[in-house]
Amino acid sequence: MALALPATAFAMELADERGGAQDAAPAPQTVTDNAPAKTLDKVEVTGSRIKRAEVEGPSPVVMITAEEIRKQGYSTISEALQTLTQFNGDVVAGEWNADSSQPDASFLNLRGLGVGYQLILLNGKRMTEYAASSGAASTGVSIGSIPAAAVERIEVLNGGASAIYGSDAIAGVVNIVTKDNWEGHHLRIRGGGTTRGGGDTGQIQFSGGKAWDRGSVTYAFEQLNREPILSGQRGNIIRTGMNAPGNAGTNRPTFGLDTALMDGGYNGNYWMDRNGDLVYSGDIDPAAAAAALEYSCRNADPAYFPMYWSADDALPGACGNANYYDGDTLANKYNKTSAYIAGHYRFTDDIEGYGQVLVQRSRSEAAHRTSMYLYNAGSAYDVDIGQFEYWRALNPNSIGGAPMRLWEETTISANAGVRGTLGGRFDWDASLSISRDEMKSSWKQLITDRVHRYLFGAPVGTIDGWPVYDIDPAVLFGPVGPAEYAGMVDTIRNRNLSQTSQAQFVFSGPLFSLPAGDVQMAAVLEASHSKYELRPDRRSVSTYQGADKTFNHTGVIGGGPRDRYGAGVEFRIPLLESLTANVAGRWDKYDDISDVGDATTWQASLEWRPIDSLLVRASHQTSFMAPNIMWLYGQPVTNYDDYVTNEYLCRVNGLDLTTTAGMSQCGSDYTQGAWYVEGGNNTRLHEETAESNGFGIVWDVTDRLSVSADYWEIELKGKSQYLDKATLLSANADCLLGRRVDGTAVDPDSAACALYASYVRRDADGKVTEYFLDAINQAGVRTRGFDASLRYAWDGGRLGQFGLNVGFSRTLAYDVKITAGDPWQDYMGCSYSSTYSCGSQPLAFRSRANWTLSWNRGDWTGSLYGYRNGARVNYQATGYLPSFVQWNANLSRQITEKLRLGVDVTNLFDEYGPRDDTMTWYPFYQNIYGIQGRAVYVNLDFSF
Repeated sequence: MALALPATAFAMELADERGGAQDAAPAPQTVTDNAPAKTLDKVEVTGSRIKRAEVEGPSPVVMITAEEIRKQGYSTISEALQTLTQFNGDVVAGEWNADSSQPDASFLNLRGLGVGYQLILLNGKRMTEYAASSGAASTGVSIGSIPAAAVERIEVLNGGASAIYGSDAIAGVVNIVTKDNWEGHHLRIRGGGTTRGGGDTGQIQFSGGKAWDRGSVTYAFEQLNREPILSGQRGNIIRTGMNAPGNAGTNRPTFGLDTALMDGGYNGNYWMDRNGDLVYSGDIDPAAAAAALEYSCRNADPAYFPMYWSADDALPGACGNANYYDGDTLANKYNKTSAYIAGHYRFTDDIEGYGQVLVQRSRSEAAHRTSMYLYNAGSAYDVDIGQFEYWRALNPNSIGGAPMRLWEETTISANAGVRGTLGGRFDWDASLSISRDEMKSSWKQLITDRVHRYLFGAPVGTIDGWPVYDIDPAVLFGPVGPAEYAGMVDTIRNRNLSQTSQAQFVFSGPLFSLPAGDVQMAAVLEASHSKYELRPDRRSVSTYQGADKTFNHTGVIGGGPRDRYGAGVEFRIPLLESLTANVAGRWDKYDDISDVGDATTWQASLEWRPIDSLLVRASHQTSFMAPNIMWLYGQPVTNYDDYVTNEYLCRVNGLDLTTTAGMSQCGSDYTQGAWYVEGGNNTRLHEETAESNGFGIVWDVTDRLSVSADYWEIELKGKSQYLDKATLLSANADCLLGRRVDGTAVDPDSAACALYASYVRRDADGKVTEYFLDAINQAGVRTRGFDASLRYAWDGGRLGQFGLNVGFSRTLAYDVKITAGDPWQDYMGCSYSSTYSCGSQPLAFRSRANWTLSWNRGDWTGSLYGYRNGARVNYQATGYLPSFVQWNANLSRQITEKLRLGVDVTNLFDEYGPRDDTMTWYPFYQNIYGIQGRAVYVNLDFSF
């Protein structure tokens, strides 16, 4: 039964994959601890015969074998999973998002529901959450710590499965199965790099094992090193400096990060003239102001330049720096060392012990841009000009290079158990597992007191508790070199920990016989303990008040325990020879500070086989998800935000925010600063619940051709979701004005408006004085779509053997209701720019497809792998970007009986995602399409 595996369909699908059109694994494999109950028949398919209707179960399963990952040309399993057709949500963190504080994380986002809504298992056991967080809303299980050398296959179960697995299994279940029961040894050496520079990669994989009558041992080792990819190496798409849009080929550059000194009301600029005196742009001739601006820019840094707010302006209005991003790492530098060992030993004919241990150490480096931006943190006054605002973006080339951030991570996953049979009828399995992730990080961080003393000098008094300075314009608009920068920074160190321990007992087997066959049963008992700790440098905690408090960086602190207990049962009932019912139920109890007590879930499904070659399936299931542990235990973070767009005042003053021009003017003319508080021991969150339905067919048209199609729908209630700044301020404006931007009425006395009002504080003039960002339980999310697949194999005679696998997913709808008083909103057209759209973008692509064409002839094998991302909403949500296709290729030859030589090419045609002209800020490109470009790798495989 399902609980004997971790899913019935997983075991059934395995039989097909092991003998289908894909190449065999490099050494014999057997299914051991994850085998189904003995009374379940497995259909072994050999050669090119493709049959799925007899081995598929009630829920669709996607299988990715280790051989397929190699054929696709990827070095890691996370790279391969990024192209899953069900992975249509936006990317969160990951190695291609170097600006994140989660450098080596690789999160899945199936169906666009977000991180954490798919359960990640390692050999059927839960993995712990990633130990680093860039905020309270960004924790989840990462697959970045699983080395490819240890993986035999990855199984992706589509659909809700909480009735079998408990929390998190809403969008699906991903089970990563490691190698076991190997005989022999295999060595792979892989090396290569990108054709445009950067990303040089070296990888060594060694795996082997020994099997004997009563047991086996399997082991693997992997070393993976990759050099970074820098912004300057992708100038074709990531345009920086004077090559940025609005700068190249014009004498009126319009792009650059500002350096400016303004009055407290943001009404005008102060610049330094050639006499070293401050002049106010509102008091002098515009030409004189422009001359002072230019002198201020050139005096500060050779890379700074007078910047125009518009190419049509006669005079510049700002001092720009387009070199701020020059040292940006688009892909992190990392080194990973992994080791794995697994084994089993049969004590008697009915009892066997087993275990696996996986350990990985990694070191990652990336540029840390927040340590290159200076400003007055909070309100500040000058003895002559009164309240002021100042900010300056440093040039990395002037301070000795962009400061680098270092992460060192250690992950351990271990599992040990005993299994056997009882009375030759029932299978049982008792196990203990632990999953642990520890992250240490360090970097040179600006220190608040040092920054302010360098920029403004010592305070000479206070006004309303804020400092008063006698500022020196020669410092504010003077050069900042390595020595000056070193005097403003210090090394900070952080440590994070995430750990989950679990005990599990599974009992399965046939209960009794019906005319159509045996009624199968599986039962499970589970208990687990989790803890999560974020321990940033004490100087970065928001409550720290020492003189050496960090500047422009607030560490997220928090942590706490969670205990979980669960019990479930599942039945497989043959109603007729052609009709089988599956029912399951589960109870889970959570012990933490949230409002979650317990949860009960169930599922029911039918499998109808009118003929042997056709399966018709339907399912209904309920699921749930406990609140994110970081939302529960994360301490409040208090910060000052320089860029708050006051949409309420924009609309009061007549701006049309349904137009791009109106939004742009709102963002430029109504920007202000305000304090905000994020997160903080949120005990109000309750569990999220979901109902999902599925209906589909699997048809073996011929022995060599199989197709499938499945419709799915999910409705999620109580989704834990942060009220991001843009959504919050927009909704608050709607309530204050009694109407939305499109003119539809809003009830200002509704519960939704009361919620928004409690999160935003304003003064009598409508300016935001403080706002709060916190997680709430949304009223609902509903989405639906369909998946389809095709598999075909044919004999090309003298040309060789061919196989074709195609997958396709299409999301038909995605609607969101934030609070009970809100209408359902169509999020299918949302942009990821919170300024121009819904505040978030759950769906990156409406449709995704992938395909593999494989070929084998004698000693030669090859494959073409491709994937297609469908249309995507542009940055300003004014239209769609076209679809994007990427091709990978693989070709190898068996040189000797033990030696194979091959070449992989990823992104064969060196394609990049479509240009988005509405994205007018760095990086001028939607990174979700990837920035690596073409990469070529040479592989040497040796079996002995």
